[in-house]
Amino acid sequence: MQLEASSGGAQNRVATLMGCAWGVAPSNPVVPNMKESSSKSAVPPPESSTSGRSGNPVTSAPTPAAPSDPERKSQSSDGSPIVMGKYKMGMTKQDLMGEGTSSICRKGVCLETNQEVAIKVYKALKDSHKGEDVRLQKFRRQISVLKMLQEPFDTVSDETLWHPQLAATKPSKLFMTLLDYSTDSSGNPAPDPIDGVMYVVTELAQYSLKDYLALRRDQGKSLSRGAVKNISKAIILVVAGLHAKGLVHLDLKPENLMMFNGRLKLIDVDGCVPSGSEVSIQDSSISFSPCYCAPEWARFLIEESESKINVRPHLDVWSVGMTVCELATLDAVLKPMYANFLRNGHSHKEAGFLFMDWLGSIAKAPLPKSIERFDDGFHKMLVNGLLVCDQHKRKTLAQCLSDPYLESDSHRVASSDRVSGIEHSNSEAPPLPMNEKVDRTTRNRIEDTSSKAPLYKGTLWKLNTDGNPQDPTHWLKRDMWVAFNGSLCYFSIKENKRLVLVDGSKLSGAKVTKMSAAREHAFRLECVNHDEHEKDVNIGFSAESPEEYAKWTGLLMHTANMDGAIQTMRLGGDVAAEIKQFRLNVKNRRMKVGEDKKHQFAPVFRAKLWKVKAEGDRRKEEDWFEREMWIAKNGSLVYFSKKEDRDLVYYTSDDIQKAHIALLSNDDSAIPWAFQVHLPPSGGVEFAPGEFAAESEAMRDCWIEEFRKLQAG
Repeated sequence: MQLEASSGGAQNRVATLMGCAWGVAPSNPVVPNMKESSSKSAVPPPESSTSGRSGNPVTSAPTPAAPSDPERKSQSSDGSPIVMGKYKMGMTKQDLMGEGTSSICRKGVCLETNQEVAIKVYKALKDSHKGEDVRLQKFRRQISVLKMLQEPFDTVSDETLWHPQLAATKPSKLFMTLLDYSTDSSGNPAPDPIDGVMYVVTELAQYSLKDYLALRRDQGKSLSRGAVKNISKAIILVVAGLHAKGLVHLDLKPENLMMFNGRLKLIDVDGCVPSGSEVSIQDSSISFSPCYCAPEWARFLIEESESKINVRPHLDVWSVGMTVCELATLDAVLKPMYANFLRNGHSHKEAGFLFMDWLGSIAKAPLPKSIERFDDGFHKMLVNGLLVCDQHKRKTLAQCLSDPYLESDSHRVASSDRVSGIEHSNSEAPPLPMNEKVDRTTRNRIEDTSSKAPLYKGTLWKLNTDGNPQDPTHWLKRDMWVAFNGSLCYFSIKENKRLVLVDGSKLSGAKVTKMSAAREHAFRLECVNHDEHEKDVNIGFSAESPEEYAKWTGLLMHTANMDGAIQTMRLGGDVAAEIKQFRLNVKNRRMKVGEDKKHQFAPVFRAKLWKVKAEGDRRKEEDWFEREMWIAKNGSLVYFSKKEDRDLVYYTSDDIQKAHIALLSNDDSAIPWAFQVHLPPSGGVEFAPGEFAAESEAMRDCWIEEFRKLQAG
């Protein structure tokens, strides 16, 4: 990554303080033996951050670890490890706050002050020398960034990145506080001399914004207009402060904003880069999340002509806009579109590429109309400031702090917000509610490997449709697994096939709850379908043991949260090669249907189609519904979803090119002129065919002709 020179004081400090992050020395630390008191997850988790659950406010300056004492204790009296000679690290399941491919974060206690802390431990990567370098790079980068973020705000050369409110705000109110870190004998950030492990010690958080929104979503309690305004201002102020210090985060989302005693603070800063830096698609130290990245970032990844991108604050502005939207919707705004790309067997990585191909082509932010109905001022701030597709016209976050929406009624607080503890302050970021109990989710994010192997496989007892959970005879034992794309699958003895029971796209937002039943370890899976015409899913299951119950429910919740859409994708390595291949596929596909970057999803053929509901019977007229659908310029089959207030992709062009189209006789369908779209098996699993019917025989011929033109190329 090349750093550009800057005349601004903040920019120069960035280059100086982050210098150690770019020159990386090899290391081969050994992780201490840390035995878990709970079983390992069925799915390998990705990288985490140093945020935790609860703790006291921390204002002390970071102090490097003292030179190691060969006589210092390595274990406490209860057997817990003592790291760096002064921190007792918890090893129970409750102490685990997050785990990833390169790090693990645990709750700890400072033996000198009895203060609760978060301890991030960087794992050894024994198989990859290059991986070791990246790991050490991220370790040093995090320390240098955290140190810089706690310094007072300095002069900013770009006036569009400054707002007077920042001058009255202490950095400790915006950014997580660094308390300690492992060093070498000279005091430089390095693996600990005693055990060879790298540690970062920070203040402890209670929960993330993602956890808070999930709680409100599960409770069915939307946020008030006042609460949305206050929390929006808090988020914008925090990231505006980051930009004023000359840094860009690149992976902003609700999960990376955490509550520290009523304050929203930014975490996961080891991926921050100086504004003006050039990022290459080969840079494996850079991560992002598809549902929150900006259109220009998507084009950088997908377009062959853009192998590098100049990192500027406008990339984060879009991500902040998508994060702020969730305050009104309580869920990721673009999840339904991502879920549609995940449909029909795509892995999360493939779905991510397809999603970014779509994102890079949009001309305006595809927001549901519910946001405009929620608050007109809120909607205007989003579409005129934060979520402007042209990055050159997008406002900075400092400019958004002066938006009429945020400045109006700044001293008035709705009674409902006052009860929940939300207050406004002109000098500090508004806090989140402190008197609501929010369960913190362990940050175990899955990093997709595009492996076709199941994420988990075993046996489950399934309750018959409309069965009585208290009747043991209404439960049937089945071989089941969660496929690589997040779909829940089973083997059908009746049909002698591996079939999808609930596809990954439908599991988005599902609830997994314990249920009372004749069988022990029973739970219910409930999914609200994004399609207004499809039935909601409500299925009862029972596991064989408490351990199996924990594995199945944990994995289904991971899938239900659509962590594939929210997960961190990393540049470099195999991803760079896969993106290159995807670029070729995209280029070939566009050549077949006419190149049009800005309007890829505009219709070239449009008409009404009847469709059979999921798990419906084509011989029953009540199981059919009519909707308008079209073939887009890029070869996708698209429809408008009334429930989502936006266009969604039903089949990608790749799906259509691989599909087999079969005509049905009028005697075999309640609606005449019907046909089936059969997709090939994916990972050995067969999908139910899509069943459609045209308005006439001539119109069915037109649809078939359009599909065959796409397949012929």
